[in-house]
Amino acid sequence: MRWLKEGSVFKLEVNVAPFGSTGIKVFVTKGGDLIVHAGHDELKEDDGNISRRFEGRIVIPMGVDVDSIESSLSPDGTLSIVAKEIANKYERIIPVFPADPHRHLSDHPHVSPGGP
Repeated sequence: MRWLKEGSVFKLEVNVAPFGSTGIKVFVTKGGDLIVHAGHDELKEDDGNISRRFEGRIVIPMGVDVDSIESSLSPDGTLSIVAKEIANKYERIIPVFPADPHRHLSDHPHVSPGGP
């Protein structure tokens, strides 16, 4: 599995054809990974019963808007996962306050005691 970037969209494709549409789950971990689970229970085949399982894990690239991640399954069994790039990902305005030697940082109205 590998992310491809097309303009401001990240895309990932996974072949999950052997698993059917009902046994596929896609989710994001707190650690920033995208996980694809696919599987099915035992099916009868020529020589006996068979069950299949697949788990793919990939790091979500920096700059991806995790809330924009969507997935779709094509008729040929290709799972497409797309996500938008975060707008202004490198820009964050940080206010600058004048230094006051008689005031502690914890006294500042925008800083809570014990840390930010």
